[in-house]
Amino acid sequence: MSAPTKLSYRSEVIGSLLRPEYLKEAVRRFEAGEISAAELEAAQDRAVLEAIALQESVGLDVITDGEMRRQYWFDPLTASLAGYDPKAPAPAIFTSGQAPAQQLPTLPAVTARLSLQRNLPLRELTFLRQHTSRPVKATLPSLSYASVLYVPGVSDRAYPDRDEYMQDAVRLTRQLVQQLVDSGVNYIQLDAPRYTHLVSETGIENFRRLGLNPETWLADMIALDNALMADFPNVTFGLHLCRGNHRSMWSVEGGYDAIAEQLFTTIKAERLLLEYDTPRAGTFAPLRFVPQDKVVVLGLITTKEPELESAELLQRRVEEASQYIPLERLALSPQCGFASTLPGNLITPEAQRAKLERLVEVAHAIWG
Repeated sequence: MSAPTKLSYRSEVIGSLLRPEYLKEAVRRFEAGEISAAELEAAQDRAVLEAIALQESVGLDVITDGEMRRQYWFDPLTASLAGYDPKAPAPAIFTSGQAPAQQLPTLPAVTARLSLQRNLPLRELTFLRQHTSRPVKATLPSLSYASVLYVPGVSDRAYPDRDEYMQDAVRLTRQLVQQLVDSGVNYIQLDAPRYTHLVSETGIENFRRLGLNPETWLADMIALDNALMADFPNVTFGLHLCRGNHRSMWSVEGGYDAIAEQLFTTIKAERLLLEYDTPRAGTFAPLRFVPQDKVVVLGLITTKEPELESAELLQRRVEEASQYIPLERLALSPQCGFASTLPGNLITPEAQRAKLERLVEVAHAIWG
């Protein structure tokens, strides 16, 4: 993809939008056997159409389907590939200090040999593109996330060798990506919240519990994600980094300093979508390592709290970041999805709309 196209998107969402209550109820009733798969799909279709209308009305440069067909942001991996079992959960951590309003999400461990059973992102993007003329993007998990779903003592019955599992994961995920590319998708975002576990002692200890070596994991995962993105010359890839997102809680805290030079300079993604809404993410100084051929999408608007950021604050923050990255290589987004899991963060649809409107307002003020 040409440089002008890679630089042209100044405002975007990360992926998920709040699920309407009727969709949550439809999911509940489907799981209880009270409605059919067709009835659930009708509710999902309605929610996607509303998500499209919202994003179009506020004027975002590039949109998603709001991830309305997902219960978890990582469903493109664990629902598209057979072999994962939510009844054998991998460790999930949230250290925000808040009591969760609902049960913490379980991360389904791999318990059987992986195989491709469907392509959820392709289903999402096919419907999305049928109902909008706006630029769109697909979102799916980074291979770094697949690595934490291998649980020693559970997963080794299917894959005695962790590396063999990861090779299957990258091979099959490339098939998902190839099908997206063949359909005409040209912007794909990899969601990678586990990279930031290396900036936190809590996150590093979580890796050790899973039998992962924090000293070598970063290089190994970058290599796998680069293999996933290789040989798709007409596609722009983004890499989204955050610190966890469920019911307004987070997993880890810490700036990008410990991972910035190695990750930013060697990952092949051309757009880096970086959480920067609170001091938990540290300073903009690590942006000095971003190569000149990459765009940084600043996640300055929080999806975790309802308070609306002022336009003046956001413009000032973008100006601060421009000390390290020139304005023509910056863009703006929320720090994460509004509903990385089905329940959604603790804000209202009205607050969500106001934040998206402010995002576009500031982007237009800065970049025109």
